[in-house]
Amino acid sequence: MKISLSYKVAIGTFFIAGIGILLVSFLSFIQIRDYVKENMLSSLEYELGEDSKQINKDIETMKKNVKLLINSEQIAAIYRAKNNKYNYDAVSNETFDSLTVKLGKTFKSVLEHSDAYFNIRLIDLSGDELVVSVKDRKGSVIIQKNDALQNKKTRSYFKEAIALAKNDVYISKVELNKEHGVFSIPHIPTIRVAMPVYIDKNLFAILIINANINKLFSILGNNLNEDRKLFIANSDGYYIYNEQQEKTFGFDLGNEYKIENDFSLSAPSYFNGESAFSHKRVYVKKDKYFIFAISTSDRFLKEQSKEYKQKLGVYILIVTMLVALFSLLLMKYLITPFTRLTKQAQDITSGSKAIEFEIIHRNDEIGELSKSLKLMIEKIENSKKEVEQKVEERTKQLHDLNENLEEIVQIKTKENIQQLEAMQEQNKMASMGEMIGAIAHQWRQPLNEIGIAIQNLKYDYEDGLVDKAFLDSFITKNKEIIKFMSSTIDDFRNFYRVDKEKELFDAKDAISKTLSLQMAQLVNNEISIFIDGISFEINGFRNEFLQVILNIINNAKDALIEKKIENAKIEIVLEERSIVIRDNAGGIAEDVLERIFEPYFTTKEQGKGTGMGLYMSKMIIEDNMNAKLSVKNVDDGAEFRMDFNEV
Repeated sequence: MKISLSYKVAIGTFFIAGIGILLVSFLSFIQIRDYVKENMLSSLEYELGEDSKQINKDIETMKKNVKLLINSEQIAAIYRAKNNKYNYDAVSNETFDSLTVKLGKTFKSVLEHSDAYFNIRLIDLSGDELVVSVKDRKGSVIIQKNDALQNKKTRSYFKEAIALAKNDVYISKVELNKEHGVFSIPHIPTIRVAMPVYIDKNLFAILIINANINKLFSILGNNLNEDRKLFIANSDGYYIYNEQQEKTFGFDLGNEYKIENDFSLSAPSYFNGESAFSHKRVYVKKDKYFIFAISTSDRFLKEQSKEYKQKLGVYILIVTMLVALFSLLLMKYLITPFTRLTKQAQDITSGSKAIEFEIIHRNDEIGELSKSLKLMIEKIENSKKEVEQKVEERTKQLHDLNENLEEIVQIKTKENIQQLEAMQEQNKMASMGEMIGAIAHQWRQPLNEIGIAIQNLKYDYEDGLVDKAFLDSFITKNKEIIKFMSSTIDDFRNFYRVDKEKELFDAKDAISKTLSLQMAQLVNNEISIFIDGISFEINGFRNEFLQVILNIINNAKDALIEKKIENAKIEIVLEERSIVIRDNAGGIAEDVLERIFEPYFTTKEQGKGTGMGLYMSKMIIEDNMNAKLSVKNVDDGAEFRMDFNEV
């Protein structure tokens, strides 16, 4: 029976390496438990860090909801009605009572969409509740009637919130909720977020949301296994979350259960016997924080040790096999017969024309390899001739290609330039069509005024009202109308003037100029448009920028008209060198959202869109102005964003 040399080396190396690795593993296993403990503490610290981020994220969401509510038009209308002697708001054409009912319904909608929120209030400067929506024990939302409203001027959260500056946010301590001075049953651990409401720089009221932290903090809904326990304490050390509920809210219920009575807080993480403990402060404001902690039992440590042993056994087997394989390869290079084969192989690679290959006669792999090399040399000689012939043919083809390459590149470049110019012209023509429609709407009213004035001139003459003063007034008024129409044409001409050099221009002024050309169409279609934010300067081609704004506004307008959206609106917000344009037309279908910047791609009916507007807009913003244009769907529509601080 023939046993190969490689097999003999592999067996010997496997046993030697295996014994050595087992010995090293046995000695290192003494430190396994310390390693597992360190790994376990690191895991707890990482988990605390992630949970802390989630708590801050939950509170940030609550703050955003408060900011959204205080900026609602309903509160502004209530302010105007409250300060009107007839309790009437002329802007919305509604009374104070009807406005408070509407705001109550808005609060109700927010409560119904959030399981954590259970109370939203609007409280005026004197502490009187103006609007209150509250969730009862069954989860139903009730809008409080006027006779159930209370005065909260003595409550600490009212005093602190009413003293805040504009845009400052008040976050309360977590405490048990009280109604009419009595703790709610069952107990509701409550956190409050409030902001002052300023209307036209005047402090009007505060808006406050109450939330149940057991539902607000999503981490409390995660199922921890029986070996892990979660604790939350306030800055004074009192438990506000503990599986043993009798230990919570000692400051409200008159007991002294504190986290430091059960655990030491001298170190962030440590082992007490076989149990691990880790804690971290989670700051929700500079002066407010929670103590967040996790403890584990020894069973988890035992499971970790068992898992580590299993992994170690697998690693030992893998490493042993790798060492054996490496040793086998090494030994093959050290065996003497291979030296001869190596020398003969070097002669082959040197390119010598006359190769004398000596076969090694052995009854193992070396002999077989020697015979194979002999056959290989013969095949190489035959293949060499074929390769040389193919190389010669390929060289000729490459030479012919190089001679024509420059001409091909020039032709393709010219075709690409012509195609791009055609695309730009096509987009420009489509935009001009949109603008001509806008001018038609702009001119409709002044033309009607001139027509009516001319028609009335005859009757005024017959009534004897026409004199020099009358004619002067008639001429002056109609000149003003004609001047407005001429100005519209000048704006149109300037809009499509080609900019030769970049210039610094004001973003808000440029947007307002575009809107002035489109306002008649927007008003005619009952589309409201809002522009807000702090302006900034842009260095670029002003007219190209105007065309981008025009494209996006026209797309939003078309979508709102096509879908017959009630209360249609377009919002333009300038923020930190970014321009955001959003509508409430229902958004863009997800299956086409990633394709809307492609050339010739359009979601409009055939004949109503070229598919070039957004493609050219992206090229203008990103290639010509070194910025970024992106789109995404938001709550009730689409949002286009231009970021001028990307580069």
